[in-house]
Amino acid sequence: MSLIRSAIPVIALLAAGVAETASVPAPAGALAEVQLRTINHRFVSGFMRADGEFIEALTGSDFLLTDASGQWLGRADHLKLMREPSGLDGVSYRDVEVRMFGPTALVHGVFEATAPGGKVMRVRYLDVYSRDGAAWRLVNGQNTLIEDGVSTALQRGPTMAYGSWSGRDPEGEDLEVLKKLNASYVQAFRDADTAWYDKHLAHGYVVIYPDGSYHDRNGALANFAQPMFATHMKSFSLDKVRVRRFGDVALIHAENVAELKKDGRKLTSRYTDIWHKQDGRWLCIAAHINDVRAKP
Repeated sequence: MSLIRSAIPVIALLAAGVAETASVPAPAGALAEVQLRTINHRFVSGFMRADGEFIEALTGSDFLLTDASGQWLGRADHLKLMREPSGLDGVSYRDVEVRMFGPTALVHGVFEATAPGGKVMRVRYLDVYSRDGAAWRLVNGQNTLIEDGVSTALQRGPTMAYGSWSGRDPEGEDLEVLKKLNASYVQAFRDADTAWYDKHLAHGYVVIYPDGSYHDRNGALANFAQPMFATHMKSFSLDKVRVRRFGDVALIHAENVAELKKDGRKLTSRYTDIWHKQDGRWLCIAAHINDVRAKP
């Protein structure tokens, strides 16, 4: 829908949970979704109007952004960018989806704008909010340019049967468990081990690939079944792993470098995997992958 540039009334901001008050339980269900959709609207508006005060109040102290070029930006660099004029016109956003996991929420959407020179830019974004007292804080963001010809719709894969995974999940302190699960996730990619993924991807799992395409769990499993590492890569490394936890939701950030068999080129990507602890087990609920590339 088209962006409304006029200021949202103060009552709407209070309803959205941005104002600071005494700690209260996180809202649930429809109320939480209304709040987050309002914040999403105001965030886009704040970006267009370089409303640094609102963005600063919204952004958590441990905020991390993975931008469309695959660079990691902390809170200070993010706020600096938000205070600069965007230079964009015709801004709109659509396909907003809010997914609640207790006091943590995922907000998916598509941002569109016209860049200088007239080119229409489409961006798939995934923002993560965590409840801090009586306010929602933006704790993570990741943006991916949607390439020309790529649909913005959720791509649904075929329903297929995969073999039973016979391994055993790591045990112990959650941080170490998550690090081991992350390493297993990467190894399962190398091995095209769809049984592992079938066991560890939540039913509502979705993934955003570097071309900006958006895929469901079935589509991801079909992709993991392809022996990409064996057929195309000499190596596929895992580095710069960082785990952040917000209640029963954890964000794992890391970098992969793939060395290609064909010509020896090394391609770098950075990802955020989002995990949710359900009935004592960690399951992956979303993934977002960006290629690291030079900024346009």
